[in-house]
Amino acid sequence: MVEVLQFLKDFEAVIYFLLGAGGIWYIYGFGRAWQEMRSAVFGLERDSAQRRLNAAAVSMFVLFALGLTVFVLVTFVAPVIPAGEIVPTQEIRLGETPVGTLSVDGTQEAGVAADPLATATPLPTVAIAEDGCVPAQLVFSAPEAGSTIRGNVEVTGTVDIENFGFYKFEVARADEALWLTIQAGRNPVIDNVLVESWDTSRLPPGDYVLQLIVTNNAGEELPACRIPVRIDPPAEEDA
Repeated sequence: MVEVLQFLKDFEAVIYFLLGAGGIWYIYGFGRAWQEMRSAVFGLERDSAQRRLNAAAVSMFVLFALGLTVFVLVTFVAPVIPAGEIVPTQEIRLGETPVGTLSVDGTQEAGVAADPLATATPLPTVAIAEDGCVPAQLVFSAPEAGSTIRGNVEVTGTVDIENFGFYKFEVARADEALWLTIQAGRNPVIDNVLVESWDTSRLPPGDYVLQLIVTNNAGEELPACRIPVRIDPPAEEDA
């Protein structure tokens, strides 16, 4: 499920473009079938036009349903799934004798399977680009860079560019470039609330990076505005 949501988030604009192109094609076919059905003289012509009309209507409904499903998954479902990936654990069977032995110098001899976790490729760390935040266009007002946050947090800032399309507010651990979308919007925001109440207790305490990404109406994504923060446990857990 996480992989599917990540794929939809990465290719959201492409999916909308393909669905939109398909919708235009079927709308055109629906209009032609409607005109042919109205001008048909013979029953066979009318029946043929009616079948094409019904097929175009069903196709438009399916494309609309797919687009709505993608929007709901990316905007509302993805933000509630915790960031991170599931790491497989090594199975331990009670009563089973380990295979192979260790040599005197502590190295592993042949015949002993290597630990799969030892060869796992770590995720890249998050790079914080200083030129991504542009005053009066793409910038955080709160929280401030380097601040410590906990519990429910109000996120404010500005997302206002020429030919505005939409924006996304995302978060990732500082040591893992695996972004989690918290909020998305299709209206510009000028020094106002981006997220009214973000529950940071859903994430493990630690160092994180917040980012604002804005895409223009041509589908071009501008450099992200990123700031580092630290998330602490809620106050009741500190007691």
